[in-house]
Amino acid sequence: MAQFLKIPLTGVSNTPYQLVSIANIVTAVAGDNAGANVTTTVTLRCNAAAAFDSITITASGAAATAGDLLKAFNDAIIANPGGFVSTVVPPLTTAQVPAAGGGGADGKGQGGRTVITTPAAFATFTGVALN
Repeated sequence: MAQFLKIPLTGVSNTPYQLVSIANIVTAVAGDNAGANVTTTVTLRCNAAAAFDSITITASGAAATAGDLLKAFNDAIIANPGGFVSTVVPPLTTAQVPAAGGGGADGKGQGGRTVITTPAAFATFTGVALN
């Protein structure tokens, strides 16, 4: 039974997501084929049975560290031992920021909710190159 890695894409014409056969992935590495752009790119190295030597995925924003983007792919690959599709969840690029003091004496805003001044932001995958 085939297992696939689903990579959601943003801003790629007529391609809402890319499916990659997990069986064809030998390893995932941070950066492009030249080893550059380690916080915005991941390269999946493929085996001889694959139609391509590698698949390079580009993210919209830099992850906090090179390991964050690579971890997103590795987590999706290992999370699918017997399922059909495992979706890659893009890494966090900006952590949410609560209001100083939480907005009230008890550390909470109106209705007991913590007031957030800056929402969390996640990278989006904006390109796939088959090499």
